[in-house]
Amino acid sequence: MCISFEKISGKKNEGNVRELKGYLATALDAKMPVAIVRLPVELLEIDTRYQTEARTERDLRYLTAHWSEQKLLPLIGVPHWEEGKVYLVDGYGRWVGSQIVDKEKYSKLMVQVILNAPTVKSERLRYEAELYAYQNKQVAKMTPVQKHGAMIVLHDKATETLEKLKGKYGFEYVANKGNREASVLGSYSATLDLCKIDNGKAAEYVFDILTRAGFDRKTNGYASYIMRGLRDIYKLYSRNRKETAQLFINVLRETTPIQIRSYGVSKYPMLDIKTAISLYLEDLVVERLGLKQSREVLGTRLVPIKKEIA
Repeated sequence: MCISFEKISGKKNEGNVRELKGYLATALDAKMPVAIVRLPVELLEIDTRYQTEARTERDLRYLTAHWSEQKLLPLIGVPHWEEGKVYLVDGYGRWVGSQIVDKEKYSKLMVQVILNAPTVKSERLRYEAELYAYQNKQVAKMTPVQKHGAMIVLHDKATETLEKLKGKYGFEYVANKGNREASVLGSYSATLDLCKIDNGKAAEYVFDILTRAGFDRKTNGYASYIMRGLRDIYKLYSRNRKETAQLFINVLRETTPIQIRSYGVSKYPMLDIKTAISLYLEDLVVERLGLKQSREVLGTRLVPIKKEIA
């Protein structure tokens, strides 16, 4: 059951098989593929396997502050006849928000019910996850973190890798921007992209270094500029990954994320923060391991060093 809905509305969304069939009887008799009907809010639900019910107070405040009856589009859902509920794939915010605005007025909401959805549970789950993940992609693109659960259901390789690493290293992720407490990713999207490199090996390299160096226990320890810098080292010095990993485990144990940022920005003030930190980490590899520099600064850009042709 959706805890948020019950807490805000004070109503139990337990479902009712007979009631749901009654509301949709005419559409079912006419063999309609889709029907738009007014349904009691108690007959609605979400599946937390692909859709999170957590909404920040800021999100809900914005939604309710800009509430408009004229713009209240129908929610979209799939019937679960065995439970007597319609599971929403679009409109969770409107469902919960309506109960904050006026519980009595919005005891029922317009819902576009997809009647030709699969009825086999496994097929239905995948169908719903796809609808949720790609809803309104031409209008309001969903962020990767919002689609996390759906992509797990759809067996997206990078998302499964990220979830596996989350279990191994114990990190968390949030949707909002800003400073991060210990063990919280600086950027979900950047980490997901990292998981796509070498079937997750690049991400394993980065998380192993940060964990063994104790950065997982430090504020902003998983900052995107730190993770991107280590990612670059993984790619640039592919033949020396064991040595570079040990180097950074030793170096990071003696410093903090904010100090690394300060060193990089001070040394390369002409570069953006992420690029400056990346080059600073490369300098450490060159200075302490005696490896060749692979990049240099050209104006405000970082470019590969051209190799001499023998």
